[in-house]
Amino acid sequence: MVVAVKRVKVKFVSVFAEKLGKERVYELEDNTTVEDLVEIISRELEEVKSKGVVYVNYRFPRERQVLNDGDEVLIIPLYAGG
Repeated sequence: MVVAVKRVKVKFVSVFAEKLGKERVYELEDNTTVEDLVEIISRELEEVKSKGVVYVNYRFPRERQVLNDGDEVLIIPLYAGG
C-alpha cells in the first residue's frame, strides 16, 4: 500500500518562532487535518495547542479541515495584554 505524502509549510511567529524556528516543512499523510498538525507540533511545544492561533492560506480553517499539498500554515501566539 502506498501512502501519499503532502508537504505543508508552517510558519511560526514571535515566541513560537524563537522556540521552533521561523519556518518548517512537515510531510503529512493524506487526510491529515489542521487539528492533527497542531497535535504533532504540540508534542514539541505544548503552548501551540493551548495558545496558538492557526491560519491556513491566510484564512481561518474550517473545523476538521484536511490539509492539502502546498498549503501554508501560520501559527501565532494568542496574546492578552493591557
